[in-house]
Amino acid sequence: MDARGQTETIGVVLLLAITVAGVGVVVVAGGSALDAAQDQSSVQRAEQSMSLFDARSALVALGRSDGQSLTLANSERGSYEVRPDTGRMVVVREGDGGSTTEYLNTTLGSVVYENGDTEVAYQGGGVWYSRGAGAEMVSPPEFNYQDATLTLPVIRVTGSAQTAAGAPTARVTRNEAETNRSVFPGPGRTNPLQNGTVTVAVESDYYRGWASFFQSRTSGNVTVLPDENRVELELVARGTGGQFTLEETPLELRGLAGDDPVESLTFTLKPNKNSDFSDLHWTLVADDGGSQRFEFDIQGANVCNDGNQPDVTLEYTDGGTTHTWGGSDVFSKNDSTYAYSCDGDNTPTMHLDLTGDTNLTYESGGGAPVANNSTGNLVNYALGKMGPNVDLKVLSKGKQNPSGNSASTDLSASTGQLEYDSSGERVVTFLHITENAVNVTVR
Repeated sequence: MDARGQTETIGVVLLLAITVAGVGVVVVAGGSALDAAQDQSSVQRAEQSMSLFDARSALVALGRSDGQSLTLANSERGSYEVRPDTGRMVVVREGDGGSTTEYLNTTLGSVVYENGDTEVAYQGGGVWYSRGAGAEMVSPPEFNYQDATLTLPVIRVTGSAQTAAGAPTARVTRNEAETNRSVFPGPGRTNPLQNGTVTVAVESDYYRGWASFFQSRTSGNVTVLPDENRVELELVARGTGGQFTLEETPLELRGLAGDDPVESLTFTLKPNKNSDFSDLHWTLVADDGGSQRFEFDIQGANVCNDGNQPDVTLEYTDGGTTHTWGGSDVFSKNDSTYAYSCDGDNTPTMHLDLTGDTNLTYESGGGAPVANNSTGNLVNYALGKMGPNVDLKVLSKGKQNPSGNSASTDLSASTGQLEYDSSGERVVTFLHITENAVNVTVR
């Protein structure tokens, strides 16, 4: 054979080798892509199936059905497992004085579809997807937070650990021995919650999904602890407000958030028996001990006898800037914000609505930080900036100089009234927790 013939033969051999190698690569790549597509399809079917399982389980757990059965999506190369000992939820109340009360400490359990490092899990009344270290929510857990009310029906998966492949039937029944237990309210546990904090902690393989859920549904303080597979949601227990005497200050404002954290803040000032308020000097102060300070000040006049108007001053300091507003002719007998009344002896009573709509005049500070100079807007602006927790103190000449004769305000007879904005997102005022257990089998 000549050299030309040898060259043609070698070329054919090389072409065949390249073709065979290329076909092998295509087969391997195509097989991997097919496997990935099948896995993804299987996971998507599992997500839909577990979401339906979630809805059926809620019917049983919350007492709307005695039992439910459901055929789960074909697991193909994966499997379904009942894991009764996984996950934990703890709910703790911490008082302002440091006292701690544990309301709930229980396992959650889970039902899991597992395919390699991918899981679709039902836990705590929600469905979670995880792959590797991450996790995200497929459907929300049984956790309803609105208008400072937290409703938490804790759903627990109980029973024995089980594993099933294929398309097993999941059976859900009530665990009568461990379900329908009222955790809060209960003996010695009543609403509304007054002061302190409530922390809901979840320890779970899907803690990142729980964290995203807490962050999206509340504005509470969410802390993620990766080393412990744990997330904590902290809400402020502020109470509902109510009436108080000025002897009971400082007034503790808790969980202030939003543009109008206080719905109503009113005061009724009574003079002592030796005063006609001509020497009135009454001040409401909040000082965070740092760069912020709020001060509302009234310097008096005998409105019932000589008709003189008390001077009103409102100051808010932020950093090195103090903004000042004032009013010298704002009181009247029928004003909704600054009013006074006189009894038969011309003894005055002052009525203050610090969430009222009477405007004050901006006086100094380099430019008003807000466009609306109504008293209510200014007070809420300052308190919102200083929040979420503020202590309001009442100062009077009687407190500053108790041995003198200028103690114009009778603090025990003078009162205040506080009402929070009910839509606060960092707070919990009403708490409802129940523990609801279901037995789950997969066969």
